[in-house]
Amino acid sequence: MSPSASTPSTQEERLSSMLSGPNFSVSSYLNIALNSGGNPEELQRRMAELALQLQLQTQACHEDIGRIGAELQAIMPRCAADVSRLGVGLQGMKVDAQNLLDTTTVNNQEGEALSGSLETLSTLHALQANLSKTKDILTAAATWDSTIASISPLLAEQNLNDAVDALAQLEHGERALQGMPQKEERQAAIAKIRTQVQVMLQPQLNHALQNMSSRLGPLQQCVALYSKLDKMDSLQEEYVKNRPSEIHKAWFGFSPAMDTGSIESSNGTDSGFSTWLPSWYEKVLSLLTEERRQSSTVFGAEMAPEVLVLVLKECFRPILPSFESRLKSTCSPDPYAMKGGAFESICTAYESTLRFLSLAYELIAAASLDVAESGNQTTNGAGLFVDIKEVSLQVAAPFAKYMQSFDELEAKHSQMATKLVSKDIQQCVGNVSVNSGLEALQDATERLKGLAPFIFPLANGALDRFELMNGGFLVGQALAAVDKILTDHVGEMVISIRTLSAAMTSDNDKLADLFDEQYVLCAMELLKIAGKFKRDLGSFEEGTRKRLSIIAGRLEDHSKLKLEVEEAKMSRTKKASAFTLPDSLSVVEIDAVLSEEFCGDQENPDEGTIAAVSMLKRLSTVPEDDQSVLYPKTEDSIQRLANSCHSFIFYVCSSVPKKQLRGMSDMPAWSEMSEANPMDSYGTLPQQYVTLIGEHMLALVQAFEPFADDPETLSLANEVMGKVRDVAVQPWDEFVATAGVISSSESIINTLMVGTDITGLVLQNSALTEEDAAFEEGISDAEKASAIFCNVWLDAIGLAVTGKMLEKIMRFSQLTPKGCEHLSADFNYLINVFSALGVAGHPHPFISHIAALVMLSDSELKEQIDSRNRGDPIEGALRAVEVRIALLRGISVD
Repeated sequence: MSPSASTPSTQEERLSSMLSGPNFSVSSYLNIALNSGGNPEELQRRMAELALQLQLQTQACHEDIGRIGAELQAIMPRCAADVSRLGVGLQGMKVDAQNLLDTTTVNNQEGEALSGSLETLSTLHALQANLSKTKDILTAAATWDSTIASISPLLAEQNLNDAVDALAQLEHGERALQGMPQKEERQAAIAKIRTQVQVMLQPQLNHALQNMSSRLGPLQQCVALYSKLDKMDSLQEEYVKNRPSEIHKAWFGFSPAMDTGSIESSNGTDSGFSTWLPSWYEKVLSLLTEERRQSSTVFGAEMAPEVLVLVLKECFRPILPSFESRLKSTCSPDPYAMKGGAFESICTAYESTLRFLSLAYELIAAASLDVAESGNQTTNGAGLFVDIKEVSLQVAAPFAKYMQSFDELEAKHSQMATKLVSKDIQQCVGNVSVNSGLEALQDATERLKGLAPFIFPLANGALDRFELMNGGFLVGQALAAVDKILTDHVGEMVISIRTLSAAMTSDNDKLADLFDEQYVLCAMELLKIAGKFKRDLGSFEEGTRKRLSIIAGRLEDHSKLKLEVEEAKMSRTKKASAFTLPDSLSVVEIDAVLSEEFCGDQENPDEGTIAAVSMLKRLSTVPEDDQSVLYPKTEDSIQRLANSCHSFIFYVCSSVPKKQLRGMSDMPAWSEMSEANPMDSYGTLPQQYVTLIGEHMLALVQAFEPFADDPETLSLANEVMGKVRDVAVQPWDEFVATAGVISSSESIINTLMVGTDITGLVLQNSALTEEDAAFEEGISDAEKASAIFCNVWLDAIGLAVTGKMLEKIMRFSQLTPKGCEHLSADFNYLINVFSALGVAGHPHPFISHIAALVMLSDSELKEQIDSRNRGDPIEGALRAVEVRIALLRGISVD
């Protein structure tokens, strides 16, 4: 039946039944009521009934919601109690299950039973978690609106404590309602309230920070509030910024002793910064000491180490550019622009910085130790160690350029420091000449003796600075810089001795006239200076090796600590790692950290450190051949110094023979005609020049002995007695050249000079063998050492005199038979003199050979020349000498 066909009574009944029915629908009711027609009053009546019905149903819904809420409120405590009881029961079951696992041997059946128990236990645990989560959700839903409504009045009343508690409750509720609808609205409401709370907290925090020196109570209240807001990072940031304000004032209140321009123009020195810096560091340490106590009070002992690190970092953050600028004003990091030698001040400032960082670390580590002793430490300290390391690197960053350019800066600094010494060395020999007399020579020698070792304290200072500024890295460059310092000084000594030698030998005749034992002893003192310097270099090198070995050990310890820290960083808890934060780091340990960062391999620091340790160990090991590998240029320079001393001694000791041999080639005796009476030839005596030479050679023994009799003096001199024979090379070189020897190589000249290999090629040989020149039995070691020293010098001077005489003979213009007799007599006298000296290899084979050669007949001489093997270079040289003698005698040779 259609609605239009229904009667009014039926329609009323349907509408009434719909209003009272359980499945009432507003849309169905309106469709029937409006389609039935009727007058407007009837429709209004029906609408009024509908509205009344809806109001009644709405009221009933509100009552049901209130009843349900009340029931939930009543259920919640019971649920909480049930959850607690379940938790206790489950914990007991967990303990029982653990005991079962520990005491029961599980077989297959027992394993199945145990597995069932564990499954039940797991289910109960899941039930406990779900009930707890349900409790949190229901609590958050029930209290959300009331908590939101309570915050505004609290903020209006400035009741920040309760407002923060309410906000914390809201945030906890938001986390519980994470999966519920209207998430964005809840988060927006929380963000708005949080902003309002923080805005109102900021003035309170500022006031607390300004007055924390007198009262900590307000600051502690702020800490409690910010902790509830989970905004401790923000509070720490504000706290740390305010903490070192007085430190910054003290830094920028420093007044240099002079401005930068005057420092540069005066080549002078330090503005006072390096002297002032330790006092400023003391203030920072005082602040950290106070901060250790205050941060424990304000933030709690657990957070004190972290706060200390942040405060230390803030002390330096705004001043680092100024720090670098002040260092530059003290000493430029560019070695070419460095003036005044103020590098020492940079090293002093860096050393103060290392001491400061060591003490600062100790304070922070002590705060961490307090936490460990209280039993509240949850980390292994590796993170704190890394934080301290990063701050230390920031603090020392202004020194990085000086550390990386150490070798160049040190070379420039030492050059400035040694200028005065070099000037003194030059002055002590500048006014000495042969006319000055023995006293001037002795005075110059004494002054050189005092100035020679002066360089070693400077070189030790350079090594100290290397150890400080580089910590073992860049060792090759540093040793090269020290090597140059020593080499330059030895070079000055060489120049001074050569200058002294040139001045004393400028008038050889006068030196020969003044010659006596004291001149020889004074010249020998220079040899002692060279020997002492070489011995000091050996001690210095040994000290360097020990120093490098110690540094290598430090770097190895640093690498071990670094590895422990890296391993500990991977373990988040203290129990998972055996690492313990060191309670202190020494200055050298801090230096190792900084040196590795600034001077090591930036791309691969671990391999760079390993390479540095390897090089340090290699350099610290004494080589098997016992040759210096640390200061090779200095070693070469010492040999030049020794050669200069040898030359000076030789010039002094050979002044008399040199004077006597100057006019030997032009003596008329060589061209003298034979006397009519042949008996006169038996009365040919040695000429005066050769007797003076012989007497001088014999007198040298007495001149050398006083020097050689002192064991300590002799020991020093023997340090540099190598290559003494080199002083005789030049006369022999001139002899060979004058004789017209073809292909006169260095080896040929040396063979002829030594004479050992020509003993079988000469006509006569009077040279003493090693057995002939052996010392008498029963001689003491000291006497033997003294005799050896004297023989070395007699050998060198004897070789030089022999070579010079041979060179003069080659320059004769004529040699008559009578001249040959004179020459033979002279050489036979020399044979006697050198034989009396008792030096092995003397008289030289050439002396007896020439003495015999000039007495041969013309035919015998030609036969001797023809017997030579021209293909042999040594025999060729002997043949050239013999040909020259033949030509002087007027004998033609093909």
